[in-house]
Amino acid sequence: MRGVLLQIQADVQGKLNDLDSDVANAAQNLSTTGLEGTAARGVLRKLLETNSNLFEAVTFSKGGKIIVAKCKGCEGGEGADISSQEHIAHILQTKTPAFSKQFLLVEGYNGKALAYPVFSPQGEFLGGISTIIGPDKLLNAVVAPQLHFDTYNRSNITNYSFWLMHLDGLIAYDRDASQIGKYLFEDPLYKPYPSLLNLGHKIVAARSGHGYYSFQVTEGNKRVVTKESYWTTAGLHEREWRLVVTKMMQ
Repeated sequence: MRGVLLQIQADVQGKLNDLDSDVANAAQNLSTTGLEGTAARGVLRKLLETNSNLFEAVTFSKGGKIIVAKCKGCEGGEGADISSQEHIAHILQTKTPAFSKQFLLVEGYNGKALAYPVFSPQGEFLGGISTIIGPDKLLNAVVAPQLHFDTYNRSNITNYSFWLMHLDGLIAYDRDASQIGKYLFEDPLYKPYPSLLNLGHKIVAARSGHGYYSFQVTEGNKRVVTKESYWTTAGLHEREWRLVVTKMMQ
């Protein structure tokens, strides 16, 4: 289990690092082209074309309004004020990169934002670039080959499973897709399982560890089993993901 988890961690962190590097390079290119016009659109288009895990990219002003937008299969919201979004507010205030919490996009899928400030060649703050990552797609590509499950129906030929939790208890990814978006410490589904809640607090408190808990096999299979788990951490820009591999014991 530990070997599988460490391989997943290495792959997830590697993909996040690659995305971070590509968005940082795009921000550097926008420093030269500026945040509007054909050249800026070209920078965003190239970024999306070369990164299958990115679905949207926009530039925004130092007032927090979208200047240009490029996205896959959706309409961009050019001119919209996004200054109240957490990651945009972070950049406007601190002028440093931001990696957002997971949220449900209007297009109907989960997304996370990775954003960078953009400065002129003279060092003046111009605004920034914000991109949307599809974490489900990124994690499917990493986890499914390790745990041998079908990403379409989440069927699994082994007793191993995987879930990802944010430090606020949000289940951001699970082989049982019905649990994605639930909060471990708040959702009624988890309240009858104190060992799971106790383990959840340990997972939040420590970057890595090992433990056991009782829970149903999946939301559709309510047979309660004991599960062994190992967890570790991946993330960017002070935003940590807890990665958890589990195995059914009985």
